[in-house]
Amino acid sequence: MIVVECAEYDHIDVDADLWVGDGHKTVFNSEIDNRDILRASFQKGQLRLQATSYVGMIPINDQLVVRVRPRVPIGNLTRMVIETGHPVMALSAFRDYSGRGTVNDWAMKVYTDALIEYVEELLDLGLLREYQSRTAEGHYPHGRINMTQTVQRFSARGIPNRASFSWFERTVDTAENRCIKAALEKVHEHLAQHRDRPRKGDRTRLARLAGIMMAFEEVSEDRDQLFLLDPRVVGFNPLPDSRSYYRQVLDLSMLIVREVGLALELGGSDVQLGSMLIDTNQLFESFVRVSLTRAAAARAWRASVLDGNTEGRVDFYDIPEQLPSFGGQVLEALAKTDAGKAQPDIVVAQPDGKALLIAEVKNTAHGQRSQTTNTLPERGEVEQAVTYALRYDLPNALLIHPWIRGKKGLVYVGRIRTIDVYDYRLDLSRDETMDESLADMADAVAYLAGLEGSGAATSG
Repeated sequence: MIVVECAEYDHIDVDADLWVGDGHKTVFNSEIDNRDILRASFQKGQLRLQATSYVGMIPINDQLVVRVRPRVPIGNLTRMVIETGHPVMALSAFRDYSGRGTVNDWAMKVYTDALIEYVEELLDLGLLREYQSRTAEGHYPHGRINMTQTVQRFSARGIPNRASFSWFERTVDTAENRCIKAALEKVHEHLAQHRDRPRKGDRTRLARLAGIMMAFEEVSEDRDQLFLLDPRVVGFNPLPDSRSYYRQVLDLSMLIVREVGLALELGGSDVQLGSMLIDTNQLFESFVRVSLTRAAAARAWRASVLDGNTEGRVDFYDIPEQLPSFGGQVLEALAKTDAGKAQPDIVVAQPDGKALLIAEVKNTAHGQRSQTTNTLPERGEVEQAVTYALRYDLPNALLIHPWIRGKKGLVYVGRIRTIDVYDYRLDLSRDETMDESLADMADAVAYLAGLEGSGAATSG
């Protein structure tokens, strides 16, 4: 297995024999086939692969895995996914993750699905059993007679028909199984909390859990979680070779029992789960919109933050009352049939629907390879934003990019006729300063939208 690393949209130099088969057909994992996750292209006469906006571990086939990282610095990818509810593309191929923070509903959903799959497979392969010493006293001994205890407790007292004895009994009541049972009970409790408002698939999950938990009826409950002190459970001592498949189940169970959250960032060794791919283009746009929506509510803006792709869009073309004519004939407007749609990513609008500001959110790496630290936004992005500003009859057009280098915060680009073009460069590189950066972005949006009480935006 070869692992190749790259950033979003980078070309990957990989021997074509690893992903091109007979008849010059690509050999891709069926889960990623027909999805815009990787692209084949020619560059300088060489057949190459190119990553797209999906980050994570991408299993190409049995020989090749591509690890795609974000091309812009992101301090907390997991937070962005959780706050936006952004869907992830789950693949069956495994990768390692780190546990971080406190578990939340999103992580518990991931854990529940993975634990059910893992334990069902574990039951097919067989529960771990071990021999444990048992001791008893009675008239019908079996196993080994404990002579010293028998003499002291019975023979010395003139009781000739009783004995102390011990034997070994094979049982499933092991520390490993107690850990897994505790995790199953934890996820069952979490699902049961949503019975009044179940999510899609919760009833099926509860039914599968009920069947699984019957296999652990002979496993005792450990309320004090003493199984977390067992060296085989925590990984200090190896598991028996014949039960090595317990390792990934135990790692996941410990995260659940300890109520530790999940980090989506690449790297880590706490637990192995199916690879989850994230479309950073959609994620960045959603995160900016959600953050501004929360800021509008917290600051009591007399305006709403709308999604221009749906509720905030308007017709792109107007139909004038006086149509133009050519050669003595009136030219009918094609827009009568289809007026098109102006769909900015974000529209800040008053309650009466009047737009105050439009913004285009672009997860592009502006100036990444430039020799200067502060570069102009991409020409096509500016033209799109200016066109929308004209259509909404606004004096300002705003672009929002993730910061890479150079100046942070609000940047004035210049004026195109009557439209002032701004670019906000949002710094998401450090988790500890993310809230400060989002607050500064909200200040800039309020300033450009002319909302009452807003002050001038700052820049870093």
